[in-house]
Amino acid sequence: MIDSTDSSELDFPELDSPELIDLEKPEQGLELQIGSNIFRHTNGVVTLQGKEQVVLETQSDPLALLLTMDFYNDQGARIGHIRRNVLSARSAPRFILTVAVDGEATPDDLPSVTVTDRTTGQTVFKACLMHKQKARITLGHFSTHQGELVTISPHYCRIGTGLTLFGNVTENRGGAASIG
Repeated sequence: MIDSTDSSELDFPELDSPELIDLEKPEQGLELQIGSNIFRHTNGVVTLQGKEQVVLETQSDPLALLLTMDFYNDQGARIGHIRRNVLSARSAPRFILTVAVDGEATPDDLPSVTVTDRTTGQTVFKACLMHKQKARITLGHFSTHQGELVTISPHYCRIGTGLTLFGNVTENRGGAASIG
């Protein structure tokens, strides 16, 4: 004899029931530490005041950090460009790019990218690879496309005089780290 039990009596959760088990997928992406701020699961892009200005990527062999970045002056005119650790011909007289890869790096000197302005002698950008999926921007002193000064120290990230971020943690779900 077949039991004709009503399906509502069976112990099956509804499709939109909170009882359904959501299988966790491992989050992918690069964690960016900008000053004391953490941007989890990014695509490596940093937008400043709505425009992509910095892109960090990792290279596996040898382990290295790759930088793509636009540099602007205090009027917002583009004065330099780096694409995957290569200075554009127009940028070479103005900037010095120093790259340390894993084979050259020591525990005190991680794979890193440093950009120095030849005209001032000042380091304008420095980032290092803490782990294959974690990069840290430790120093910044450059302008956005709107001409506002970006200052990054180990403790904060500041754009102009109106925005200072310190100690923030943001989940980006594969998107860009947006500041300003």
